[in-house]
Amino acid sequence: MDAEIIATGTELLLGETLDTNSSYLASKLPSVGIRVRKVTLVDDNVKNLKEALERAWERSDFIFTTGGLGPTKDDVTRDAIAKVVREKIFIDEELLSALKGIFKRRGSSMPTHNMKQAELIPSAIGLLNKIGTAPGWWVEKDGRTIIALPGPPRELQHMWENNVQPRIQNVNTNHVVVTRTLKTIGLSEATVDEMANGILGGSNPYTGIYAKSDGIHLRTIANAASTNDAWAMINPIEKNLRKIFTGYIWGIDSETPHQRVGEILQKYGMTMATMESCTGGLLASTITDIPGSSQYFKGGIVSYTNDLKTASGVDPLVIKKYGPISEQVAEAMATVVRIRLDSDFGIGITGVAGLTSLESIKPGTVYIGVSSRKRQYSRLHNFPSNDRKLIKTRSVVSALLMLHELIEGTEG
Repeated sequence: MDAEIIATGTELLLGETLDTNSSYLASKLPSVGIRVRKVTLVDDNVKNLKEALERAWERSDFIFTTGGLGPTKDDVTRDAIAKVVREKIFIDEELLSALKGIFKRRGSSMPTHNMKQAELIPSAIGLLNKIGTAPGWWVEKDGRTIIALPGPPRELQHMWENNVQPRIQNVNTNHVVVTRTLKTIGLSEATVDEMANGILGGSNPYTGIYAKSDGIHLRTIANAASTNDAWAMINPIEKNLRKIFTGYIWGIDSETPHQRVGEILQKYGMTMATMESCTGGLLASTITDIPGSSQYFKGGIVSYTNDLKTASGVDPLVIKKYGPISEQVAEAMATVVRIRLDSDFGIGITGVAGLTSLESIKPGTVYIGVSSRKRQYSRLHNFPSNDRKLIKTRSVVSALLMLHELIEGTEG
């Protein structure tokens, strides 16, 4: 079944707020047999939203709206849906009672304008919002389904997991969409495209490549009557891709390098520390995105200058002899921070993340060193040189993957 997502909010079009709701829904819908074909952003205008809904109504089985369910004048999603299905809005006593209960538990009476959030139409079922005041709508009419969800991501995600996903699974029992994503690092998009040329494309299953901040992804999508049937279609393709990209695949699906490293460090009861230059603290920040990372992350040093590298323990003679951007200095940074912070493993990163050469070294040139009590080594990486943020992100990914191979003893 096909779906469209219509995200409402003038703030989205002004760039003040990122539309994370659409990407969240697009990632969840395949698991219940629905494939997103189009995403539309619309301002807080009932006429514009009505037009977008009418277009979606003509071509899609499911329509998801996000936002516009609040109590103010610019919350127009309910009005637009009512116009599209040509039904009159009324106050639902059950929703009204639930809303009053929310405000009572907060120790206040419900403002009059919040009555707007208790509105329904005859073809709609109210979806209670247990962590906010904006109920959702589930509308079924003429073989189409409109699902209106609140704008705050936390509320939308809670409603998806507890109200929407179970209901869709009950309705759509004969069709599933399964995906498998293989994540590669160290290859350009063009190289991946060339290597996988004989596999890419197709209709069902379909395999495509996607350039991401953590490398190039290969995603296979299969539509089938059951999950087992879908996996039977995906498995041969995954096997071939793994054979083609041996040594370059670092993870699958939603897996991240910092999760993988964190899990293995916790498993072995070990610790790590970092010293980074061109990444400016991004490595330490990424590591600490994981709850409980204090159990294995001792700390990090951002040695953005040569003086700070020296002050942190890197031998100035090594810097002078090989240059601050070199495999020797990267390795020294990893070893020094490991010893200084008394950790089991250390990572060192030095390179050029800017868009211009530094001392004849090209942008995107990054040396990463890893160190343990038994072994230390470094490696040169050449990342795309036209995007500072991408250089930093891929440096962090590569550093974490190098540490993982050191811990597991799989380095080449």
